[in-house]
Amino acid sequence: MSQITKIEKQSKNKDRVNIFLDGEFCLGCSVELMVKFNLKENKEISEHELEQLVFENEKSLALKKAVELLGKNLKTKSQMKKYLKDKGYLPQIVDYVLEKLCEYNYINDENYAKIYVRSVKNKYGKLKIINELKAKGVKESDINAVMDSFETEEEVVFNLAEKYLKNKEINFETLSKLYRFLISKGFEYDLVLSVVNKFKES
Repeated sequence: MSQITKIEKQSKNKDRVNIFLDGEFCLGCSVELMVKFNLKENKEISEHELEQLVFENEKSLALKKAVELLGKNLKTKSQMKKYLKDKGYLPQIVDYVLEKLCEYNYINDENYAKIYVRSVKNKYGKLKIINELKAKGVKESDINAVMDSFETEEEVVFNLAEKYLKNKEINFETLSKLYRFLISKGFEYDLVLSVVNKFKES
C-alpha cells in the first residue's frame, strides 16, 4: 500500500493535478480521474488501484493526443494505429482509442477516401489514387465504395499534358516522355494514349 501525501493543481492546466505518493511525485492526471478514483490526501492506495489509475490515465492521454493530431489533419485508422504504437502505448490502449475515435466518427476511412479523392482528382489518375489509399491503410471495401463512381475526365489529363509540354518542342521524344509522365500519375493507358495522340496530331 502507498499513501497519497499531496495532490496539487498543475500550474499550466487547472483541469489536471499532480499526485504524490509517499512524498514522491507519481503521476499527473485529470480532475475527472481524481474524482472517479476518490483520490484524497492521506488516503492509502493499493498496487491494484494504482495500476488501474495509471491505465485509465494513459487511455485519457492517448485519446487526447489522437484528437489533437486529428485537429491538424485527417488520418486513416491504420495511420492512427501506427502513430499511437510509435508513441509507445500498449495495444489495449491503442484499441480503446481507435474504438472511441470510430464511435465519435473522428475516424472514418470511407469519408477519408472521399476527401482524399477530391483533393487529388486533378493531379492523379484512378490507379495511383487506389494505390495511395491502400498505402494509407484504407480497406479495399472502402476504396471500392468511393472509386466505383470515379472517372477521370479527359480534360484533367489534357490540362496536365498542356502544363507538361509548356515551352517544349512537340516531337517524338517529348511525347514519349509525356506518355510516361501521365502513366506515372496513375492514368489509364487508353486515356493517356488518346490525349498524347491529340498533341501528336496538332
